[in-house]
Amino acid sequence: MRLRHFASLGIAALLSGASLATVPVASGSGSASATASSSSGIGFQVPTVVDPIHTNGEPDIAIDVQGRVFVSGPTGTGTQRSTWFGSVDGGQTFRVMAQKTPPNPIIGIPAPGPGGGDTDINFDRSGKQYFADLYALACLRVAVTGPVNSGATDQEGFLGCGPTSPGADRQWLAVYDPPAKPTQSAYIGPTPLIYLEFNNIVGPGPNGGAQWNKSTDGLTFVNATADETPSTGPGIGYSPFGPDGYPAIDQLTGKVFQAAGCTMANGCTSNGIFLNIGTPDASGTLHFLDTNGAGGQDLKKLIKIADTATSPDTLFSVVSMDSARNLFVVWCLTSDAAHPSQRQVFVSAASAASGWESWTTPVQVSDGSTSTGDAVNVFPWIKAGGPGRADAVWYGQDKNVDPSSQSGQAWNVFMSQVVFPTDLSGGVTGVAPTKALVKVTPHPMHYNDICLMGTGCITSQGNRNLADFFVITIDSTGAAEIVYDDTSNGLIQTAAGLVEPPHFVDHPGAGVITIARQSSGLGLFGTAVTGPSDAPVGGLNDPPGDALFPVIGGSDQRGMDVVGTSMQLSPDGATLNVTARVIDLSNPAGTAAAIATTTNLQYVTRWQLGDTLYYAAMENTPANQPSYYAGKVQSIDLCSVSACFPHVLTYPEPVFGGTAEPGTINCPARPSASNPCSVTIAVRVGDIGMTPAKAATSLLEEVGGYALAATIPEGAENNATAESDTVPLEIDGVCCYNFKAAVQNGPPPPCRTAAGNGDINSASQGKASFSIDKTRCHDIGKGTLQAQDASATMNFQATEFQSVVFNDATSSVTLVGNGINNGNPVTFTAVAVNGVAGVGAFNLTLSDGYTNSGTLLDGSIELH
Repeated sequence: MRLRHFASLGIAALLSGASLATVPVASGSGSASATASSSSGIGFQVPTVVDPIHTNGEPDIAIDVQGRVFVSGPTGTGTQRSTWFGSVDGGQTFRVMAQKTPPNPIIGIPAPGPGGGDTDINFDRSGKQYFADLYALACLRVAVTGPVNSGATDQEGFLGCGPTSPGADRQWLAVYDPPAKPTQSAYIGPTPLIYLEFNNIVGPGPNGGAQWNKSTDGLTFVNATADETPSTGPGIGYSPFGPDGYPAIDQLTGKVFQAAGCTMANGCTSNGIFLNIGTPDASGTLHFLDTNGAGGQDLKKLIKIADTATSPDTLFSVVSMDSARNLFVVWCLTSDAAHPSQRQVFVSAASAASGWESWTTPVQVSDGSTSTGDAVNVFPWIKAGGPGRADAVWYGQDKNVDPSSQSGQAWNVFMSQVVFPTDLSGGVTGVAPTKALVKVTPHPMHYNDICLMGTGCITSQGNRNLADFFVITIDSTGAAEIVYDDTSNGLIQTAAGLVEPPHFVDHPGAGVITIARQSSGLGLFGTAVTGPSDAPVGGLNDPPGDALFPVIGGSDQRGMDVVGTSMQLSPDGATLNVTARVIDLSNPAGTAAAIATTTNLQYVTRWQLGDTLYYAAMENTPANQPSYYAGKVQSIDLCSVSACFPHVLTYPEPVFGGTAEPGTINCPARPSASNPCSVTIAVRVGDIGMTPAKAATSLLEEVGGYALAATIPEGAENNATAESDTVPLEIDGVCCYNFKAAVQNGPPPPCRTAAGNGDINSASQGKASFSIDKTRCHDIGKGTLQAQDASATMNFQATEFQSVVFNDATSSVTLVGNGINNGNPVTFTAVAVNGVAGVGAFNLTLSDGYTNSGTLLDGSIELH
């Protein structure tokens, strides 16, 4: 979070000397909202949903040397907890990581506190991970995990928490861990050396200044700045310039870099963006350019990157270093409400050979066009790769209005790949770069205002659900991976329990944490990257063996191991068959017991249609009583220093607002990864926002299937359970694909037959008869079941099948639904067993009290 703002500069022309030429815009592959195509061929696969339960603003993403992907973000000081996720399948799905202990049963994220604010992730060369979490603008919590089995356990420490806390905001991590002993650094201590920098909000410098700290274990930190002024509290010393921008570190010299805006009124040589460099001594203590040697600052010693006519500090000025040690800086200009078009994004670069003092003429990488949807921009970030190459990203809106205004604007993620010519040593030459602009998001990821007024957003009722930034990184191939928040769903809590009135302090739009992964075009190493397109398909497979509990480093849970998900629209367009393939659904009691206190096993498929999130689900209990349902995703909203917003997504059962749908479970005699069980929910399209006439052409985006373990039903979640994180824990998932039946309809659900008739002993005296004909493959809700027991005055006929469960191991079928007994409505459960050597059995239980079971006296039961 960032609740303080740099003093604004005068409003005038755009950056002097900047290139104002626009470039073609290409959408992420298959996006219907694109207005042009980029010759770069850059495209993105279907976005990945990081977590189907938790949401947050300002997500962070990082990839370690082993290619493992991690994501973090704040859920708010009110929760004293932040999200921290690790992927066990290369970044397709994610699991909650431990922050203090291994994941407790179902309580996925322990909340030791304090925490819940800004987060950051970084690594050393071994893959050991360093994590930092902000608490209430007061202090920081730090954690270390890995490199082996990263996230299964961690160690924690605290910085500055206590009655004499210096106050903190927006912390960043930088790790010095060179591959060999450097020849250009004075530092002689152990490595890795971890720097933790934060905005010292009570310090003497501009905007409080940057407080740098150092550690060799990532847990215990000491002051890392030289020429200290008299201390006003533990850990407070000299606070150099540049408190907010994300820093870079040079592995050859150990120098750290941070860029920020400055004005002549503050003591800089002009109004613009400047660079501060911290050089380590033998102990790792940093000596910054702006130190005056007497415990104060001389901002005239800063390196000028560019003169600007307005402040370049629109959250945030970010620096990144490429493999040839060129430094890149991205920034976005501010404006007043009357000149929103001045909010454009710029990039400049400097080589190590110049001491990072000679900067290229800034190039505008946003196009400022309403026709492309990139008229006004906020939240820039940048990631450098090979020599002279970098990807810059930002949020861009389609209207030329103040971002803080509530003008119904639509926002998208944009990326510009910038390539600066380099010399033989790889250093940038100063020649103007080429650039390729692409619209990353397949649909707008936010609507209406992005409030930039800090704490003033509460007074203005401004929306800060996105918080202050989002992040881009690259994988080992140079492909961009961009994590962003998708609030286009417009969710807001409607149930009781809110602290504040809806839409007053509580703002709509659940920040679904989403990753866009580049799948075509050149990556940042100058070679083509590859990956799946976002063209609609009928389903998606998932490798077995990754349904782990504990969720990091645990053992595989066959009853939660999702190996595929698919959709199939019926020929008449009236029914969407949603199928999940799970290795073994035949023993829910054993599955629940293996995940400690689990009482509800949930298999949820969720997707976005237009601006609405929908789901289809099957929930089972240890007693093997499955229910099937669908509907609109709901949210639970919690509150913190940045007002209230949706924190938890829920998928309610019918009693809590979902709609009951018929469903079928099919299990072979010996379930396996190659011959798994399946569950199909036959969803009436009217229950999920479609009509039969238009269902085939409707685009369902970001379809993912998940196996969740819970202690209470989804619909029973409330503000108290969300606050304590007593919410479902994801055990496995498969994500994500787009589905459009007119383009690629999925396979039909498994076709099974239950047929037979005969007599058993009466519940009273004599015989009771029955007949079953459940043979339809594509219409799960239909079939016939009749039974008569004259002496017990029972005359029953089924009218609707809600659940059909085939279990080949027991040669049985269980039927659940609604019917009529002697003209009165009842619910029923019937079990038909084929039996050993063809000797079958039949059981019928009605809700009016009738029950009877027995082996067949005559007749037969066939299951196919």
